[in-house]
Parts: sequence; C-alpha cells; structure tokens
Amino acid sequence: MGTISREFDITILGATGWTASMCAEHITKTFPTTLKWCIAGRSVPKLTTLQESLKALNLDRLPPSICSIADLQSDHLSLLVQRSKVIINGIGPYHRFSTPVVEACARHGTHYVDFSTETLWIADMIAAYDATARASGAVIIPAISGASSPSDVVAWLLATAIRRHYPRESRISEVVCSGKLTMLGMQGGSLETVLQVAEKYGISWFWRGDSWVLSDREEPRAPCQPFSWTNSLFGYRFDSVLGHLATSFIAKTNESVVHRSAGLDPDCYGPDFVYHEYTPARGVLSSILIHLLTKLGILLLGLSWFRWFARRLSYQPGDGPHRGKSRRVERMDFNAVGYIGGLARPVAEASFVYKGALVDVSAIFAVEAAATLMEKTPLGSVRTGLQTPSTLGMEFVEKLRQAGVDVTVQIEPVR
Repeated sequence: MGTISREFDITILGATGWTASMCAEHITKTFPTTLKWCIAGRSVPKLTTLQESLKALNLDRLPPSICSIADLQSDHLSLLVQRSKVIINGIGPYHRFSTPVVEACARHGTHYVDFSTETLWIADMIAAYDATARASGAVIIPAISGASSPSDVVAWLLATAIRRHYPRESRISEVVCSGKLTMLGMQGGSLETVLQVAEKYGISWFWRGDSWVLSDREEPRAPCQPFSWTNSLFGYRFDSVLGHLATSFIAKTNESVVHRSAGLDPDCYGPDFVYHEYTPARGVLSSILIHLLTKLGILLLGLSWFRWFARRLSYQPGDGPHRGKSRRVERMDFNAVGYIGGLARPVAEASFVYKGALVDVSAIFAVEAAATLMEKTPLGSVRTGLQTPSTLGMEFVEKLRQAGVDVTVQIEPVR
C-alpha cells in the first residue's frame, strides 16, 4: 500500500445509488464501530440525507465522512483515492464514468471493487491498468455482483475441492452451472447499463460473445462433454445432476470471469478447464423457447426505438423494485457440478443460494470483499492487479456465509 497514510478504511463512490446505498447500510449494521469510512458522490445534499438515515440504523457508530466528487477527472478524485484503503465504486455505467477511478486506484495502490457486468470495458481495464496495479500493489476486482460472483465462487470451490481430493489423478476439466435469478424487476441503473452497452459496443457480445476475452489463455479445443446438435442450435443441454438446461442471458459475462480466474491460477484449474453456464428449464421445449426468447430480446436491444421504449417503461437510475417486497420474494440459486477427464458423471457438486433482495446480496459481496482486502493488508497470498472475486479465497466465502449466503461444496464418490 506504500507509505501514504490512509485516512479511510473504505470509501463508497456514488454512495447514494441504488446498490451503493445498500453497501452503506450493510456497513452500518454489521461492521465494527471503529471503522473509518467515507461516502462520496456529486450531490452533498443527497449524501447528507444518506448520512442521517444511517445514523438512525446504528446510534452507536460514528457516521461516515462526506466527500464531494463533482468531477471524476479532477485532482479531488486522486486525493480521495490516496486517502482510502479500499474503494467500493457504484458509479455506472462503468464504461462511461469509471475508467478514471480504476486508473487512480491502479496508480496509487488503492484496492478497488465494483458491480460491473460490462465485460468489454473490464477487458479494456485489464489491458490498460493490470501492469500498473501489479506494480503499485493494488487489487482491483470488477464484477463483485449478484450476477458474476456466484459463478466464480462455485467454480473455484469445485476446482479446489477436486484438486485436494484427486491430487495425483486428474484436474478439473469442466464445470457446468445452472444459475437462476428470481427478481421482481431490474433496477433502473442496471437496465440503463445494458442499454448503453448495446449502444456503445453493439449487440454482438450479447449474441455470441467470446467467453475467453478476459483471459490470457486460449479456449481448450475439446470440451469434457461433447455438445449435441440441440445444444449447438438451441442452447439446450441435459446434465445428469442439474437436469434440463437452457441459454442464459448472463452466461457469457459470467463465463468470462471464471475463465479469467482459471488463467490466473492454472495450478488450481489445470490446462484444459472450461466453464459453461445455463439457466434451468423444465424440458426440451421449454429450453428451446427460452433460447428463442433470449435471442429475440438481444435483437431488440439493437433497435433504437426499443431502447427508447424500455427507458420509458422501466425504473429510472437510482430507483428499483420495492425493497421490502424484494426481500420477501427475490432469491438467487446457482448450482454447479465439476467433471474430471474420462468420467461421464460429475465428481463434485456446489451451490450458492441467497434468499432475499438481489440488491442486498450485491452489497454484501462488495462490502465483504472490501473487508477481506482490508484484513489481507499486507496482502501476502493475494495476487495484485486486475483480479476476480474468487481471488479472495475462503476468507471471503466464510464472510458471505456469515452474512446469510448458503454456500456448499461436496465431493461425490466416483463409481
């Protein structure tokens, strides 16, 4: 972290946003009262209102400091980054606003997490700032969110469990994951990000993105389980444990994060590892229908009139579904199996389940990742540079469990 004195343990940028404000609430309710932290953004009146609401949640802790950042290109941002041990960045869309934040953290050795699912922007950040962050000692982890973190964690748990159980026989060769998000609706900022990504990068990524775009590894030539024609044409797959599987809109984003983890830790994952993600389906026809609707939705994203229409009907940025109802109805279910070469059945299973609002679990991911980074300073075994959620290891997983996430992994006997 260098010789600079860090005034704040954690700083939340864009703290009045939909997810970032939940980060502030989680810190207020659960973190030690000795934590020194800051909420930052462009509107001091909104930050003051947030600060007052946090006081009511926990009268025993000192409120966070307030910092105004009107211009992310200014010296004020650089100074705030230098005063902070960890930045939680909630300012999106990230490809429009947050490149200066990543650059400042990489340059000044400040750890960083965000909620980005903007894969092509993350690829740009890796190319531009990975070497700088490694040199400064910064750990920069995009994609700490309810979309990408479960995939990365379950894949890493399976890889490490199989490596321990089969140290001399074989490495993990494939993880197949069934991921489902039960949600009342997409909050306005997330939808706006999807629409702006489609406008900037086009729909080709959503249609057929390269799931190896974040990794310095090449895709293995032959998957563990050969694909059928129904998988190639309609995205359908059947797994003996997970059942019927269908095309997932978020699969390529999550696969790219997991494949980066595999490239960063080849000893754990092995040279032939691949990860494939789907959404659960009731049967073949259901899977084909999900596939066709997903592809239709992607095509519509490419039409300006559809994006205009979606903006008119959706929540606005900073707003979203009713939080109380979301906490009663929403949940995430990620179930995955791990294969080793030469065996038709999986040898390990893992699950990642959270019952509650998805905005809450994204906030939990971010603040517990920040806490893990704080506790690992000096970092020791943690690699610096542009990393992934699983980089944080079992300490991170245990913090998620303590916060209410049900994470399991087990080895199945080989028959």
